[in-house]
Amino acid sequence: MPLLLILSFPAAAPAAFGDLTLGIEEIQPRHSALFPIDGPHDLSRWPDNRFGGGRGHDGQDMFADCGTPVRAAQSGRVVFAGFQGAAGNYLVVRSDASGEDQVYMHLLNTPRFAAGDRVEMGQRIASVGRTGRADGCHLHFELWTAPGWYRGGTAYDPLGKLRLWDSWS
Repeated sequence: MPLLLILSFPAAAPAAFGDLTLGIEEIQPRHSALFPIDGPHDLSRWPDNRFGGGRGHDGQDMFADCGTPVRAAQSGRVVFAGFQGAAGNYLVVRSDASGEDQVYMHLLNTPRFAAGDRVEMGQRIASVGRTGRADGCHLHFELWTAPGWYRGGTAYDPLGKLRLWDSWS
């Protein structure tokens, strides 16, 4: 005959241990932004690939193998997604934190996001590509002040922020 063991605990037993979540806070990201390429990359030492670049270059080119993941540098909403002859496949994300636009160009594939879609910091949004007028695999990245990309904002040199984000990403 099998032995049957029945355990019974009073309903208040868990309360005897107190609130197990007491003192545990919601996990907050350590930083407000991440480097947009998730893999080996080169920020480029060539002046032509930097902001201005002698040709009205509004961003920073960062070289990586085609297919390397591109992630959202900051959380926000997609405001533009599509294809343009020079930019190739591109996405523009308006940051929740700053109201600035982050522009990602020469993406490998047609963006899977549409205007209004939400992206979270660190979320994979694309892959490094060579679409549009790109001579090789790279991500062209721009930062625009509010109110944004070709909406009255101004492009500014992202290199300082990219170097900082790269140091902790």
